[in-house]
Amino acid sequence: MTAKRPRIDRGHLLRILGVTFGIAAAIGNMIGAGVLRAPASIAGTVPDAAIIIGLWVLGGLHAALGINILAELGTAVPQSGGPYLYAHRAFGDVAGLVVGWSVFLSKLAGIAATSIAFADFLPLVVPAAKPYTLEVAIAVQIVLYATNAFGLRQGSRVQEASSFIKTLMLLVFIGAAVAVAAPPQHAAAMGANGFGWVAIVGAYSLIKGAYSGYDAPVYFTEENQAPSASIPRALGIGLSMTAILYIGVNAALLYALGTKGVAATPLPFNTVLDRIGGSVPGLLFALGAMIAVAGVTNSGIMSAPRVIYALSRDRLLPGIFQYVNKGGNPDAAMLLTAVGSLALAASGSFALVFGLIALMDTVGAVLVDGALFALRRQEPHLKRPFKTIGYPLLPALLLAVDLVLLVLFAGADYRGLAFAAGLADVCVPFAIVARRAKFGQEG
Repeated sequence: MTAKRPRIDRGHLLRILGVTFGIAAAIGNMIGAGVLRAPASIAGTVPDAAIIIGLWVLGGLHAALGINILAELGTAVPQSGGPYLYAHRAFGDVAGLVVGWSVFLSKLAGIAATSIAFADFLPLVVPAAKPYTLEVAIAVQIVLYATNAFGLRQGSRVQEASSFIKTLMLLVFIGAAVAVAAPPQHAAAMGANGFGWVAIVGAYSLIKGAYSGYDAPVYFTEENQAPSASIPRALGIGLSMTAILYIGVNAALLYALGTKGVAATPLPFNTVLDRIGGSVPGLLFALGAMIAVAGVTNSGIMSAPRVIYALSRDRLLPGIFQYVNKGGNPDAAMLLTAVGSLALAASGSFALVFGLIALMDTVGAVLVDGALFALRRQEPHLKRPFKTIGYPLLPALLLAVDLVLLVLFAGADYRGLAFAAGLADVCVPFAIVARRAKFGQEG
């Protein structure tokens, strides 16, 4: 008779988070460099203020359909790991791996990109830092990784503080933009050049990107003290606050500058703040922008290891990635994340990864949408503390919209389509090997 192997204590995730962290995670994951740079790009292609505001409202409604589904899935499958969990449970290893790896890669690219964005803003405060963009970006990552390595509590405090500051910063900016605006004669100049559907679709893709990240709370469901109540509230409040800020900021910019003025500079925020006079407003904006992108970086550093942890727990990765330190963070998974994001930042290839992952994010969205219907059919008795509102009509509407976007994005991005097909092909043999390993361990 073979003796049983002694059980190895890998540590465990800590159940210490609440709705405040969930809201901070959602806001922190959404509000970053996108809202700072997107308004100029959008105004340059869609020179009509009413349509621009309408697109930002539409983006918020699209995201609301998404959280309607996530609230059910996140409370029905109360584990940490994010969208990977739902695709894996509904459709098996291959679909789970496709979603898990695409989410993880996009997180790595996001960490690298936002740390570079932090370094780009720093010279506005410390001009001597301009030649050291890469060094600053790497230093920012190291500081945030070190903070999170101490434990979940430390990382959550950084997230909550940065989200509060960036929210306050945008609210102050909205008031300042309206206060210093010239009499609203801009309305006459708000619509001018012709534009078509291609411009609108391109603008909406930027807006959709700005809203992406609203799913941040479900990466930490297992670590929430009362997920059945907190997750739906965090998703709803986080998105609502972000949508109000996005719409308010864009309305303030358009009121103060008109579409031509917003399109005239990559950072129209600075144009508005220059009207106040002096160097203090610009300095405060630069500091606020640095905090905003650092918050997104921290959110990625916290959530990406949870994806690796979940893959490992389902035996799709080695067991070492399930090790959790006393502070409640999966340290081996965080180390893998750190190696990946630092390498991407140093190589500058994160932009390439972003381009390839854009399509994969939409593939993941379609699979998560479908997971709701699949799990309703496969596991009708699964406990669902929150049930999707308007089922099946509203989820079907979201699935249809995401499928249309998938076709549009695939048609416009052949490289991304090839990457999606390649990743799926790689996941098939990977899943077969992982399944054999599982059966071997169980036997």
